[in-house]
Amino acid sequence: MNTVNEAGFPADSGLERANGYSGGGDSPGCSPGHDGPSQDGPGQDADASEAGESPVNYEEAALLELELDGTDYRLDVGRAGTALCISTRPSGSWSWVFRGEARWQTNTLRCKAFDRSVLVRLSSALAEAAADSQS
Repeated sequence: MNTVNEAGFPADSGLERANGYSGGGDSPGCSPGHDGPSQDGPGQDADASEAGESPVNYEEAALLELELDGTDYRLDVGRAGTALCISTRPSGSWSWVFRGEARWQTNTLRCKAFDRSVLVRLSSALAEAAADSQS
Protein backbone atom coordinates (compact mmCIF):
# COMPACT_ATOMS: atom_id res chain seq x y z
CA MET A 1 0.00 0.00 0.00
CA ASN A 2 1.32 3.46 -0.91
CA THR A 3 1.25 5.96 1.92
CA VAL A 4 1.17 9.72 1.37
CA ASN A 5 2.80 12.27 3.66
CA GLU A 6 1.30 15.64 4.65
CA ALA A 7 2.84 17.35 1.59
CA GLY A 8 0.96 14.95 -0.68
CA PHE A 9 3.99 13.01 -1.89
CA PRO A 10 4.09 9.21 -1.89
CA ALA A 11 6.14 8.32 1.20
CA ASP A 12 8.51 6.15 -0.81
CA SER A 13 8.86 8.42 -3.90
CA GLY A 14 11.90 10.42 -2.78
CA LEU A 15 10.02 13.69 -3.40
CA GLU A 16 9.67 14.43 0.29
CA ARG A 17 13.45 14.08 0.72
CA ALA A 18 14.09 16.15 -2.40
CA ASN A 19 12.25 19.05 -0.85
CA GLY A 20 13.60 18.75 2.67
CA TYR A 21 10.17 17.68 3.87
CA SER A 22 10.23 16.25 7.36
CA GLY A 23 6.59 16.61 8.34
CA GLY A 24 6.62 20.34 8.97
CA GLY A 25 8.71 23.47 9.09
CA ASP A 26 10.03 25.58 6.27
CA SER A 27 11.14 24.24 2.92
CA PRO A 28 14.65 24.96 1.75
CA GLY A 29 14.93 27.92 -0.60
CA CYS A 30 15.79 27.96 -4.25
CA SER A 31 19.43 28.00 -5.10
CA PRO A 32 19.86 29.11 -8.70
CA GLY A 33 22.53 27.59 -10.87
CA HIS A 34 24.27 29.42 -13.66
CA ASP A 35 22.73 30.60 -16.92
CA GLY A 36 24.98 28.72 -19.30
CA PRO A 37 27.33 25.77 -19.67
CA SER A 38 30.18 25.57 -17.21
CA GLN A 39 33.73 25.94 -18.46
CA ASP A 40 34.45 22.74 -16.52
CA GLY A 41 32.29 20.62 -18.82
CA PRO A 42 28.69 19.98 -19.79
CA GLY A 43 26.13 19.29 -17.12
CA GLN A 44 28.17 20.57 -14.20
CA ASP A 45 27.51 23.56 -12.01
CA ALA A 46 30.64 25.64 -11.41
CA ASP A 47 30.33 25.43 -7.60
CA ALA A 48 29.67 21.69 -7.69
CA SER A 49 32.59 21.02 -10.02
CA GLU A 50 34.92 22.82 -7.62
CA ALA A 51 33.70 20.45 -4.90
CA GLY A 52 34.45 17.52 -7.23
CA GLU A 53 30.95 16.35 -8.22
CA SER A 54 27.74 17.53 -9.81
CA PRO A 55 24.65 17.95 -7.59
CA VAL A 56 22.80 15.65 -10.03
CA ASN A 57 23.58 12.07 -10.96
CA TYR A 58 22.52 12.01 -14.61
CA GLU A 59 23.13 8.25 -14.79
CA GLU A 60 20.01 7.62 -12.67
CA ALA A 61 16.44 7.97 -13.88
CA ALA A 62 14.91 11.44 -13.56
CA LEU A 63 11.77 12.13 -11.54
CA LEU A 64 10.44 13.96 -14.59
CA GLU A 65 11.58 14.90 -18.10
CA LEU A 66 9.53 17.34 -20.13
CA GLU A 67 10.00 19.31 -23.36
CA LEU A 68 8.72 22.89 -23.35
CA ASP A 69 9.21 25.28 -26.26
CA GLY A 70 12.34 23.62 -27.66
CA THR A 71 14.02 23.04 -24.29
CA ASP A 72 14.16 19.76 -22.37
CA TYR A 73 13.68 20.06 -18.60
CA ARG A 74 14.76 17.37 -16.15
CA LEU A 75 13.85 17.19 -12.44
CA ASP A 76 15.98 15.03 -10.16
CA VAL A 77 16.58 14.41 -6.50
CA GLY A 78 19.99 15.84 -5.64
CA ARG A 79 22.85 13.57 -4.54
CA ALA A 80 22.23 14.23 -0.85
CA GLY A 81 18.47 13.75 -1.30
CA THR A 82 17.78 17.20 0.10
CA ALA A 83 16.98 19.19 -3.04
CA LEU A 84 14.90 19.05 -6.17
CA CYS A 85 17.32 19.87 -8.99
CA ILE A 86 16.27 21.32 -12.34
CA SER A 87 18.48 20.82 -15.39
CA THR A 88 17.95 21.88 -18.99
CA ARG A 89 19.29 21.19 -22.47
CA PRO A 90 18.28 22.23 -25.96
CA SER A 91 15.92 19.61 -27.43
CA GLY A 92 17.89 17.06 -29.43
CA SER A 93 21.18 17.51 -27.55
CA TRP A 94 22.76 15.09 -25.09
CA SER A 95 24.34 17.17 -22.32
CA TRP A 96 22.28 18.37 -19.38
CA VAL A 97 23.14 21.65 -17.62
CA PHE A 98 22.23 22.03 -13.93
CA ARG A 99 20.28 25.30 -13.60
CA GLY A 100 19.14 25.41 -9.98
CA GLU A 101 17.55 23.86 -6.93
CA ALA A 102 13.83 24.30 -6.47
CA ARG A 103 11.48 23.92 -3.55
CA TRP A 104 8.02 22.40 -3.73
CA GLN A 105 5.57 24.62 -1.86
CA THR A 106 1.78 24.27 -1.97
CA ASN A 107 1.95 22.16 -5.15
CA THR A 108 4.10 24.73 -6.95
CA LEU A 109 7.79 24.69 -7.80
CA ARG A 110 9.68 27.78 -6.67
CA CYS A 111 13.05 28.73 -8.17
CA LYS A 112 14.43 32.15 -9.08
CA ALA A 113 16.37 30.72 -12.03
CA PHE A 114 13.16 30.17 -14.06
CA ASP A 115 10.22 32.25 -15.26
CA ARG A 116 6.92 31.68 -13.50
CA SER A 117 5.31 30.40 -16.73
CA VAL A 118 7.88 27.58 -16.97
CA LEU A 119 7.54 26.72 -13.27
CA VAL A 120 3.74 26.52 -13.56
CA ARG A 121 4.02 24.02 -16.42
CA LEU A 122 6.71 21.99 -14.63
CA SER A 123 4.64 22.03 -11.42
CA SER A 124 1.60 20.70 -13.21
CA ALA A 125 3.61 17.87 -14.81
CA LEU A 126 5.27 17.00 -11.49
CA ALA A 127 1.93 16.93 -9.63
CA GLU A 128 0.51 14.67 -12.34
CA ALA A 129 3.53 12.33 -12.12
CA ALA A 130 3.19 12.18 -8.32
CA ALA A 131 -0.52 11.34 -8.62
CA ASP A 132 0.23 8.62 -11.19
CA SER A 133 2.82 7.07 -8.87
CA GLN A 134 0.20 6.82 -6.10
CA SER A 135 -2.29 4.85 -8.22
